[in-house]
Amino acid sequence: MTTASLIWSDLPLHVVDFEGSAQTGVVEYGVVTLHHGEIVSTATRLHAPRGAIPSVDTQCHGLRSKDLSGLTPFESEWDYWVSLRRSGLLVAHNANVEERFLRATWSRPTAVPSFVDATDMVAEWGPWIDSCRLARAWMPTLGDYKLGSLISLLKLGSKLDDLATVHCPVNRRHFHCALYDALASALLLRALCAVDGRSHLPLTLMVRDSLSAPAADDLMQGELGL
Repeated sequence: MTTASLIWSDLPLHVVDFEGSAQTGVVEYGVVTLHHGEIVSTATRLHAPRGAIPSVDTQCHGLRSKDLSGLTPFESEWDYWVSLRRSGLLVAHNANVEERFLRATWSRPTAVPSFVDATDMVAEWGPWIDSCRLARAWMPTLGDYKLGSLISLLKLGSKLDDLATVHCPVNRRHFHCALYDALASALLLRALCAVDGRSHLPLTLMVRDSLSAPAADDLMQGELGL
């Protein structure tokens, strides 16, 4: 199958979310893999912070330094993250946040498939698929593109909570928990692709719209578009 004919659901898409900050680094990740439009796997892990977690961070994600004592740092996950990017593309809601976390840890992966152009291999974490930018591009009249608001507007809350019961740790089943947010982004992406004939949207067009839609800069401080 050529790059031009590759449909978005033909390729594994790894929907990711990180909790942390520039000061602490990544202290929790969540990954939801979509393939053929279905959730085929999930993963989540807590990590030791680079330094003490400020109280303002704990108020956001609910994690304290003592909760993470003795855990490995996120930097130990290099092989896992390269394997994800090698098998598919990465997806996030406000993807520039997740990209900054990855690039602050490892500036580039080793050579991985491009999947979207004629170049066979690249040393890039991207191109990213951004569920926030896709919602802005495809549903421009909604007005509110925070992840929680979109889940409510599209009536995905019950499905999200059902999935969280199956996949998320018992105390991490709400927004600002990494796997819960990744599940929300995955449901949002599926919902966006289920209307207006997008079920067979070429992957190249999905990437294009993720890059060309307006960035959610107004959501990047504090709430991070959630």
